[in-house]
Amino acid sequence: MIIRNFEYLLALNKEKHFARAATSCRVSQPTLSAGIKQLEEDMDVRIVNRGQRFEGFTPEGERVLAWAQQMMEDCMRLKQELHGLRGSGLQGPFRLGMLPATSALASILSVAFAEKFPGLQISIETSDAARLLQSVRQGELDVALMYLDETPGEGLDAYALYRERMFLFTAAGIGDRRATWAEAASLPLCLLRSSLPRAAEAKLEKAAKTTYTDSPAVLAAHVASGRWSTVLPQSLATMLPKTPALQAVAIAKPAEQANVGFVTVKSNPLPAAAHALMEMAHSPEMVTAIRAMLAVYEAYVPRAIAISELV
Repeated sequence: MIIRNFEYLLALNKEKHFARAATSCRVSQPTLSAGIKQLEEDMDVRIVNRGQRFEGFTPEGERVLAWAQQMMEDCMRLKQELHGLRGSGLQGPFRLGMLPATSALASILSVAFAEKFPGLQISIETSDAARLLQSVRQGELDVALMYLDETPGEGLDAYALYRERMFLFTAAGIGDRRATWAEAASLPLCLLRSSLPRAAEAKLEKAAKTTYTDSPAVLAAHVASGRWSTVLPQSLATMLPKTPALQAVAIAKPAEQANVGFVTVKSNPLPAAAHALMEMAHSPEMVTAIRAMLAVYEAYVPRAIAISELV
């Protein structure tokens, strides 16, 4: 029963509202409140600040919350290991987070992973880097697929998978030479949010004219007009229109490339499902798929230059 009460506590932390937390746990609000009250009695501390509504956790409650998260993660790993021992393979929920920048790889990985482990209920969340790291740290995501341009922080581990370059996609006729960041920033740009590493974003902060969007379709429409350019990682070239004038122009150093990989909660050993995903990502079949993904940009280069590099 105490495991269920910890679930109530984690739901309350996520929803910040008793009724919504109860709904997410598929119980009534009195049931959820009683479960948390039972935890307080068991621990002999006040966990939740209560008023007319949820007012946050006490300092003792924050400690209980951290233990609750660790306990739920341990229970999930134990269940997966027990299922494996019974020969039924990995089962249960698996939550993958990704940046829009890594969506091309995430789709390749998730399809193969779902086919290999049909017992897993895979969900995929797209968000910015800060939110992904927070979700991994709080146990709301099992793995995040993102840029590793900065260390993820205390309590997290990063695992590099490959490195890719940033390209200026433009119809401005720059030619075969590399463009500078200043040249890219001088053009009207349509940029996909969370599609560039932080160092590259900083180079474009003072662009003369910029439109930001969350929609690949909006980005493609702007670029198709011929009057707007964009900067993207090479793996996202597939979302752009195939127009004769559009070219992929390499960008000069610095900040022209970034490492992509996985971020997980620090754990030894890794949870079984996270370990299986990383193992599959380094398989020969997946390496071939990643190389093909990184080579798509070559359709926009007058003289194809192989620059992708797996790590």
